[in-house]
Amino acid sequence: MYWNNEVLLNSDFVQGPSLLLQLSSKKSSSLSFEKAFGFLTRMNINVVTSTRTGSAEKVRTVKPRAPKKDFITTVYHEDVVGEALQEQKKSSSSAVAVGLPKPSPKQQQQESDVKSSLIRSPVVDNRTAWAQNIITKRSIKSLAREFAANKKIKPADFTTEAYERNDAKNRYNDIICIDATRVVLKDRLPEDDYIHASWMTMPDGQKYICTQGPLLECVGDFWHMILTERSKVIVMLCNFNEGKHEKCCLYLPKEKKEVGNFGGFIVEVRDCKPDPFEGIKHTELDVKSGDDDGKGFIVHHLANFEWPDHTAPLNPAPTIGMFKLSRTLAAGKPITVHCSAGIGRSATFVAIDYAAQKIKAKADFSMVDVIRDLRSQRYQAIQSAIQYVYLHVCLLELFASDNALQRDSKFSEYMDSYVSMIKRYNKKVEAKQRERSRSEEK
Repeated sequence: MYWNNEVLLNSDFVQGPSLLLQLSSKKSSSLSFEKAFGFLTRMNINVVTSTRTGSAEKVRTVKPRAPKKDFITTVYHEDVVGEALQEQKKSSSSAVAVGLPKPSPKQQQQESDVKSSLIRSPVVDNRTAWAQNIITKRSIKSLAREFAANKKIKPADFTTEAYERNDAKNRYNDIICIDATRVVLKDRLPEDDYIHASWMTMPDGQKYICTQGPLLECVGDFWHMILTERSKVIVMLCNFNEGKHEKCCLYLPKEKKEVGNFGGFIVEVRDCKPDPFEGIKHTELDVKSGDDDGKGFIVHHLANFEWPDHTAPLNPAPTIGMFKLSRTLAAGKPITVHCSAGIGRSATFVAIDYAAQKIKAKADFSMVDVIRDLRSQRYQAIQSAIQYVYLHVCLLELFASDNALQRDSKFSEYMDSYVSMIKRYNKKVEAKQRERSRSEEK
């Protein structure tokens, strides 16, 4: 048996100084296990051995012999135990200083060999562990089935009084807005403080406003919310019109230096930035109230007009680039995200941030809990199995872009399987749309 260069201190396992030795049949050190084992027990070190055969693990604690009077020492590992073992090192040095004989050259060499073998175990990034589990154990179809089994998740208790009182301000009559997390418009009377928008809070405290695409009669409410909440970034994930249907009213000018009045707010296009990512538009706006002659509020408008409703893009990279840019530009302020209803594409985008933070803290975090947690903030968040699958693919792309995951052959194969599924799904959607169009013509 040989050391596999993974040695961890486990001071809670047994009383006194102890070492947990991870054993391996693979030779990765010139120091044999038997030699190290014998040395440690002679030096009054509790040795806890952990051996694994398949999925079974056997742990054994070996108590030390009575310490020899001619030598007392402590083997320590600074990276793992820090100050605690520094104190033990001081104690052992003091013991030698009060009259115990100095260790012999042979003993010094043995101690040096043991110390050199105590190489810190590589810490596995939770994101890496999660991603590898998805790629190797979860097929694209299995993710879709997981969503189907949990698509009816909803908060246990909620009310929708404000939503029900403001029917004219709701784009869709089947997409509700819960009272507990709704954005209450500031500086408004209670009868006029409603907008179909919800607060969504991330583990690190970053806030998002998930909202529907503005209606013409509500565009003033939209800009009022942006200014009063100091939201520096708007993420738009739909087009103004998709097919024959309006998904969002025009709420900003389109050309550089163009100025428009939208619901009593003056919006000027200060700059049209070069596209930061494929299919992503970046516009810098200056916004102020119509009765304000002072300096306007700078808002960054990031738009993806190519994310189809109820489905997902083939390439997750532009979405991840957009996500990272939005976090940077927001500088801690709320990020406003909208599509048409504000629950499908929008919530999927927000879920990237939420899930990534949860996974970084815990590798086996359940993605079903993402649905549950986000729907407690924005009712019906993540609408379809396709969007749920896309969320996973976006997380893989995010972790790869952060060097927590290698873009190896398995990664590529998994991404290819996603693209194949989306293409098949899109063909079915297109066929249904053609059939619907023919029916309408008749």
